[in-house]
Amino acid sequence: MSHLDDHFDEVTGLLYLERQLDEGRVREVSTHLASCAACRELLRALESEGVWLRQALLAEDEPIPARLIAAPERDGANWGWIASFGLAVGGAYTLWSGFVEPWLAQASQAGFTQGNLLTMLFFSGAFWKGWDVMRSLTQFLAVATLGTVAVWLLRKQWRRFTAIAFVMGALVCALALPPSAQAADVERGNPSYTLPAGQEVKNDLIVTAAQRTRIDGDVDGDLIVFSNVVTVSGHVKGDIICFAQALRVDGPVDGNVRVWAQNLTLNGPIGKNVIAGAGAMELGQKAVVGGTMTFFSGATDLNGRVSGDLLSFGGDLEIDGVLGRDATIRGDRLTIGPSAQIGGKLKYEGSRQPDISPSAKLAGPADITIRHRGPDYASPRYYWHQVLFWGAAFLLGLVMLLVAPGFSSDAVHASRRIGPALVFGLVFGIATPIVAILVCFTIVGLGIGIAGLLLWAIAVYSAQVITASWLGEKLLGAGVGVGGAIGRLALGLGVQQVLMTLPYVRWMAFFAIIAWGLGALVLAIYKRMRPQAAAAA
Repeated sequence: MSHLDDHFDEVTGLLYLERQLDEGRVREVSTHLASCAACRELLRALESEGVWLRQALLAEDEPIPARLIAAPERDGANWGWIASFGLAVGGAYTLWSGFVEPWLAQASQAGFTQGNLLTMLFFSGAFWKGWDVMRSLTQFLAVATLGTVAVWLLRKQWRRFTAIAFVMGALVCALALPPSAQAADVERGNPSYTLPAGQEVKNDLIVTAAQRTRIDGDVDGDLIVFSNVVTVSGHVKGDIICFAQALRVDGPVDGNVRVWAQNLTLNGPIGKNVIAGAGAMELGQKAVVGGTMTFFSGATDLNGRVSGDLLSFGGDLEIDGVLGRDATIRGDRLTIGPSAQIGGKLKYEGSRQPDISPSAKLAGPADITIRHRGPDYASPRYYWHQVLFWGAAFLLGLVMLLVAPGFSSDAVHASRRIGPALVFGLVFGIATPIVAILVCFTIVGLGIGIAGLLLWAIAVYSAQVITASWLGEKLLGAGVGVGGAIGRLALGLGVQQVLMTLPYVRWMAFFAIIAWGLGALVLAIYKRMRPQAAAAA
């Protein structure tokens, strides 16, 4: 006799109802039904379907009842949809006011003022101007990736070859457009590169694959360096963009300095802004930054002068120099020495009180905020945010239930296999962003990598909806229809939200829910891609 998770399957139930089982199996089924509520519920559902089927087959020219022809009357507004829309609007406003708007303001202070986010982050102003060609190629690859996904999704809807030919012809024409030419000197370290003193590069200078790079001469344009150790003592009239283990700048720089390094030392004058990400950073006494300075660093010593605003994110920060304008600091430890001068407002947010020397010169009293680790359970705002998070997840679950009910059902069914779902969720949750980031570094695959990261983020956020539906089914029992599914979803999301707010267990619950739901999504996608293998299994 067939079993499925210690329960009888539908075929055995149908044979039992049709009295086509032998006596031994009938006794076995009857004994199991006496102790299993789930199988009794399944048997009642099968019996009801059988009655409806027999009535439909026996009916001849039966008129349609008037109650089915008449349009349904609406007693009032659908408050569930209205409440979900209101929660979604509140969540969007909270996201904008609490995260996006402050980040844009900080980016504007750091010198990023362009409207195109992709251009602002990677190319124009932040990186080399000569990367305009690469910027256009990257944006085209992103659009081409989205177009490929759209073609794949609509492939069953397009029955006429002319539509596909038109789209593919447009892509070919876009590929055939000639790129504009840009001038730059590209040097490859073998294994080192040196620009001797007295020599001058009239264009931008790009140095790649070098163990050591030394710039003693002058560069009229931008300096782009990918090297382990970089020393710049010459005059750079453009920007410095550097990815290195250690960078030391002793000469003057007329433009900006954009650095990602383990160790960074600035001793020369910088004409514009500095944006850096470093493990350890030092601004020497002779260094002068003409614009703003923004950095992410583990340990930083500021002994020089910054004419503009200072924006700091990191661990330990020691200031013993001159800051011409406002300073916004978020970190673990702040020390302001006796020689420090801050011409604007000082705003500090950290986990401990800053150490401010009495001899330091501040323009006004410091705005100090000591943050406590973990959520603030005494604040009503915290619970209001939890309600908004629940509403946003509930709205996503409604969309999934109404737009893709079959796939949602497959994912919930796959979540019952807890062990495989957790394993696949951990593997794909960790491996997917790593692979996408590696693809982004190839430049050619930047569009694919960004699209992959976006899809990964959507899948991670959708994982909680799958596990919530499973949890609601366990609490309320299985049911049929969209209304019951919505109720189970709402209850499951509420229980999960409570678990993720409890102290000591909230992070474990969060990662377990995400890994479990992500694995269920992967199993459901695999089932859709391999229907024959899934049916055989």
